[in-house]
Amino acid sequence: IGHYTDYEAWPTCGIASIKEVIGHYDNPTYFMDPERVTAGILWFAKGFVEYKVPNYLLKDHILKEIEISLEIGSEAPQVNENWPSDICFSLNETPLGTWTSPGDYGETRGKLTPEWWHSDVNQYGLLKVLRITENGTYMDGQRLSDVSILDLRVDPKYWTFRISAEDTKRGRGGLTLFGKGFGNYDQDIVMRCFYE
Repeated sequence: IGHYTDYEAWPTCGIASIKEVIGHYDNPTYFMDPERVTAGILWFAKGFVEYKVPNYLLKDHILKEIEISLEIGSEAPQVNENWPSDICFSLNETPLGTWTSPGDYGETRGKLTPEWWHSDVNQYGLLKVLRITENGTYMDGQRLSDVSILDLRVDPKYWTFRISAEDTKRGRGGLTLFGKGFGNYDQDIVMRCFYE
């Protein structure tokens, strides 16, 4: 999750590997630290992370569906399992839709949480599967928007995937991303393309 190519992060925020916090809490400067590529968790109250993903499709391939899975949750000061956050997704600058995370989970430890990680902060998220098909965009099978594969601008070299947490009128929000070595699912962000 630390292989993002662009970001904006507002406190409360931070980034950590499975061994240690990278830099200091609530200092967005450390999101550009070279050690970020080892990150197993990152969080911010407002902002975005953007990833460039190689496009391995050949010219004669017909793209039918894209599947993106990731472990994600809200970001509250310390822990609050009732902390809704509107999290937006886009691909190649095309908005895919907004999903509301129910909370920032931490009343029990994550299955993969390193022993040194404090117990009063984010422990795990929810494993979500985003699918962009010919019929629309879905989150865990529930329709998120009418955006289809045909609406995406496909760069011949790479995809640009953005995850953002916007300001909300509720005064809550933020997001936490969990990668390998943190949370309940031992995976980073996984993107699959299905084609003919």
